[in-house]
Amino acid sequence: MEVRLLEKGYKNVDSLYTDFLEGKVNEKEEYFSDKVVYIREAPDFPIYMGRGSEDEKRRSFLKAFQIISDCYLNIERDWLLDETFWHSLLLTQKQNFILTEYPEVAEKENTFRNVVLKKFDWENYIYKIILGAQYINDNFTDQNDRLRYYELIIENLDLFNYMIKYEIFRNDQFLINILSIIDELNLSKVLKAKIKGREDLGDDERVGRRVIFEFNKSYPVIMSPMLDKEELKKFFIEYLSIYYDISELFPQIDYSFKEIAADSNDMEDFYQDNNMTSTIPISTELSIPDHTENVIFEKREENEVIGKENLLNYLESNELEYVDHRSKGGSLWVIGNKTIETILKPLEEEGISFKFKATGGKTSKNRPAWFWYDK
Repeated sequence: MEVRLLEKGYKNVDSLYTDFLEGKVNEKEEYFSDKVVYIREAPDFPIYMGRGSEDEKRRSFLKAFQIISDCYLNIERDWLLDETFWHSLLLTQKQNFILTEYPEVAEKENTFRNVVLKKFDWENYIYKIILGAQYINDNFTDQNDRLRYYELIIENLDLFNYMIKYEIFRNDQFLINILSIIDELNLSKVLKAKIKGREDLGDDERVGRRVIFEFNKSYPVIMSPMLDKEELKKFFIEYLSIYYDISELFPQIDYSFKEIAADSNDMEDFYQDNNMTSTIPISTELSIPDHTENVIFEKREENEVIGKENLLNYLESNELEYVDHRSKGGSLWVIGNKTIETILKPLEEEGISFKFKATGGKTSKNRPAWFWYDK
């Protein structure tokens, strides 16, 4: 089957909506580039699930997952996730299907743009279906297993949306592990719930969204996409505990997970100062200790025991302002410009090193500061 690709700027053509309704897009050469994509078949499938009852949405999602899996995943990947390809297919091959299944498209141009010309990203239903189907099909061959995970995506769609929103989490193993944890701990209802008592987060913030937000915020301090399921579960419950009383869910277990979350801004400053970003190499030997409060800065623990009290006395005796977040898994920041280097330099003989940051960090309120680091 031949799909002619539209020329750049097709979205901005004033007559596009009218031409689509009247079936004239294919008749006008000015819409098309000289590029063509060949595919084996292009059966109809649900492209929009923003209407109907929950059961209708569920059935539409399942049908779309099945058809995409059977008939579209074999398309070359460069085109499979290409916006122009999908808009070209819909505009040139699916006019009758769209107007029959989604008659509201013929009523308003805004609806046409939302259903047919939707930006091809995490908010687009076709995009969601492709990513979900691809991840599940790449990891499971049994149809029952595939159906189970399709159902989990549908049941946890809000959380799934926020996972694929962040590029670092567009990872099949991370998705499968998160869905397995939710299923195992029966957390779907909890994760959909609105957060209570946190007006600062907005009127419609959901627990699941914030859990994913915490994973994103902690990266690359915690390489969550690389963790196995059991390691990931510890952090999932930890981040859940920030926004939901987990004693209601796990009364038999004493979870204490506040150390890492207590000062994430401080940890972000530390990693930024060491030029560690989301593009740093990921070690395949990454491991997470049993006690998550010790997961960050293990080497620093020894120095803290040896010199914490004497160090603070030394700083105070020299009338230096400092912010100490080591007990929370963060760093020790000494506020000041380059002129205090002569005071900090002698500490290197004790194995205590500081690095200067002219713009400081969130912890120092962007004032020039020195932070403790391990060489």
